[in-house]
Amino acid sequence: MIRMVEKEIDSLCSQYGLKPTSLSDLMLKVNFPDPNQEYGFSGEENSIYLPLYEELNAVSSLSETGSDFLAYIQLVLDPEKASSEYLADFFNNPLGLKIRKAWGAKGFILRPEIREPEEPATVLSEVSALPGAAEEASFSGESGYSEIISPVAANEITFAGKASVENMCTETGENTSVLSGAAVPLRPEISSLPHVDLDSLTRSKLYLPDLQVQLEVLKIKDLTKELISQLSVFECRLSTYPKSITHIRKKLEIIREAVKLANDSDYILELIRRGESKKLEFKSTLRMNLITEKSDWNIEHAVLKTIVAYLNTDGGILLVGVSNNGEVLGIKNDGFPNEDKFLLHFKQLIKQHIGLNYAPMIEYALVPVNGKKVLEIDCIKSDKAVFLNPDRNDEEFYIRIGPSSERLTGSKLIEYVNRQYNGKPD
Repeated sequence: MIRMVEKEIDSLCSQYGLKPTSLSDLMLKVNFPDPNQEYGFSGEENSIYLPLYEELNAVSSLSETGSDFLAYIQLVLDPEKASSEYLADFFNNPLGLKIRKAWGAKGFILRPEIREPEEPATVLSEVSALPGAAEEASFSGESGYSEIISPVAANEITFAGKASVENMCTETGENTSVLSGAAVPLRPEISSLPHVDLDSLTRSKLYLPDLQVQLEVLKIKDLTKELISQLSVFECRLSTYPKSITHIRKKLEIIREAVKLANDSDYILELIRRGESKKLEFKSTLRMNLITEKSDWNIEHAVLKTIVAYLNTDGGILLVGVSNNGEVLGIKNDGFPNEDKFLLHFKQLIKQHIGLNYAPMIEYALVPVNGKKVLEIDCIKSDKAVFLNPDRNDEEFYIRIGPSSERLTGSKLIEYVNRQYNGKPD
């Protein structure tokens, strides 16, 4: 699972021109919970509180951990590299949750109920022996984690050659355990803390833009929340027929289109990250052979047969302007003078070789992706058999089998059509 997540991160980084990073690249130190403190940690600036259980949210405010603080570790971030608010939000979004689940699947966070019986639980020393305690260990920036130094009164791990501090973190082999024996109540479903391989966890891949982009994203999120709130109020007041209603409608349409384009673009990138499948296929061009640099009917035929196969099976999406390996190429390689000519040519292909009566089942649009335009073709399943007509005297029938379009002929074609469209048994 961790490999699949890292592959997704690599794809994201490639699409956005970023380098993969890790928590160890972003952190100054890690603090483990101290039951002697009200919320388990001292409130250090730019800290994210990362839950060791998937059921809990990552937070950037100490008070948000509540009575569950023993189920968190505190990561103090380098203010020149990462925003704690952004990173907390990242770990609560779908990709961040995948990463956290992958930690569990790989054994970086091992819940007590699934720990191997022969593996002894390592428990922190009694907190009573360390008034106001907080464990610390230091790390070297280049060569990885340094040896844990002698214990004193702090619960931290310091990164990148920062001031050396002491620790009480017990280390067995490659795994660092964070298990408290203190009698501080957790939520009913959280009976005890997991076993943590801190080294592997902090070195696993993350996808993160630079600090400036992080801060801009946070501003846009705040603006979005404010806009949603104002729109709710405006919706309630619409019945009073404000004088500026026409002006407001035009402004709202502009906002709607801007948001739609952003959503469509990210949606296409998400599809590309998933890779080709039974319901998703990529084509580099609509008509141009990139080797000969000439228009080629075989290229158009490959696009059309995929559409027909979708119509005859369970529907699907075809992205034109994306290579087989997921590189966004755009539609410029097809050599049309403008987008309108490109779309007109595509419409003519549908009309001539499939039939306009099937057009309502084929939605298509040009979507901006990474500064280029990609043709998204979204097909739904037809309620009757659809044939591709490469010429007037020929008909071809295709269905989807896995990630490819396969032609059916003879008895297999008759059997499939009877079963799918005529209600006849095999």
